[in-house]
Amino acid sequence: MGMADLGLRLAGLPVFGKLAEEDRRKLARLAVCKHYEKGDFIFRQGEHWAYVMYLAEGRLGWSILSEDGRRQALHEVREGEMVWGHSFFDDLPAPADLEARELSLVFRWDRQTIASVVSRSVDAVWDVSRHLAGATRRAREIVYGFAFKTAAQRLASLLLSRYPYPEGQPAPRDMTLDEMAGFVGVTPALICRLLYGFAERGMIRLTRAEFEFLDRKRLEVFVADGNRSAA
Repeated sequence: MGMADLGLRLAGLPVFGKLAEEDRRKLARLAVCKHYEKGDFIFRQGEHWAYVMYLAEGRLGWSILSEDGRRQALHEVREGEMVWGHSFFDDLPAPADLEARELSLVFRWDRQTIASVVSRSVDAVWDVSRHLAGATRRAREIVYGFAFKTAAQRLASLLLSRYPYPEGQPAPRDMTLDEMAGFVGVTPALICRLLYGFAERGMIRLTRAEFEFLDRKRLEVFVADGNRSAA
């Protein structure tokens, strides 16, 4: 991806879309391009990472590590999204890991570069505040899921968000049982049982290579109303 293409992409993003075109071109020129292989860590929990990053290609995943070594997946960063490092705002260590879930291409800026440009636009600064509010709401949804939803509901919610496909359209099974277990907070064996429970009740179809919704609406209702008998 060239710098001109990056500048065009930035124009469609929160914060950056509020900047003058000249400032976006400047940021595109100053961006540091980096590639990450699947399994590479952009940063680790406890590290200082005061950067802003644009994910041009690939997929990243947030996760936290407990003191006894258990890993809990949180949410993913998709192509076209931004990452604002926690250390960028408070100079404290990162509270979670950020890992490449597949081959990824990113563009990165340090705090001084971003602050010197964004601070010139009141609308851009306001958008930064909106981003922080959105991050807080996302964290609330994660906490809510673990506090008030069953493992089956959390798995159903993961499937609905991870596979935005209509009924009858097969999708590649690109998540392992271990990865699903990391998001849901249970063992891979339980994930397997829950998946086959959904399949036996006619909500999904599973093969070794593919996943398909058969009754997406029923799965959505199950997540929304807590009808635990569905799983």
